[in-house]
Amino acid sequence: MRRARVAVTVTAFAAAGLTGLAGCADRPNDLDTYYDEPETTTESATVTASPPPPSAPPPEPGADPVVLAAAVDGAVLPDQDVAAEGVRPVAALTVAEGCLAEIPLGLVGTERRDARWEYPTGSTIDQLVTAYAERPAAEILTSRVRCPGDELEVPLEPAVDAHAAWCAEGTCTVLLASGNVLSGVQVTAADRARAAAAVQRLAPVAAAKLAQP
Repeated sequence: MRRARVAVTVTAFAAAGLTGLAGCADRPNDLDTYYDEPETTTESATVTASPPPPSAPPPEPGADPVVLAAAVDGAVLPDQDVAAEGVRPVAALTVAEGCLAEIPLGLVGTERRDARWEYPTGSTIDQLVTAYAERPAAEILTSRVRCPGDELEVPLEPAVDAHAAWCAEGTCTVLLASGNVLSGVQVTAADRARAAAAVQRLAPVAAAKLAQP
């Protein structure tokens, strides 16, 4: 009797197995039918990926040498612009003096012009025009030029990018920056009052030369 029961049990399990296989026989063997693929792999990579770092902007090229030379030439005062001062042209100084000597010539390169005029009294007007191909002249004036003496107020019309003026004893100087060009006009006279008055007259004339295209 015991063996008969075991046989019956095995036969029942076998029958159940065959019934299950018969039920699956009509369905395709497709794993997608039973499982859903995770949707987070691709999306997660897209969200967490860091954007590429921005590329550095290309350096700005320096000013065109031809344009720069023309701008420097145009900023030099012609004799007729200072004729009202009663001066005559004389040889320019080989080495700048006073406040003009504070202009950093090491950054200039070859774009430099010097001019000098003399009053009948022996007083003088000096002009130094320089250009900076890689930076604005206003940056040079505001960060690199420090002249001794007291500041002098100089009204300007037309306006320039930056300007400053000083007086030390009988010498007064105004520096005017426009674009890449820095123009300095310096008057040395018997006394400070005369030098200051001359610089105040000449500053608008020099500014107008810088404003010309």
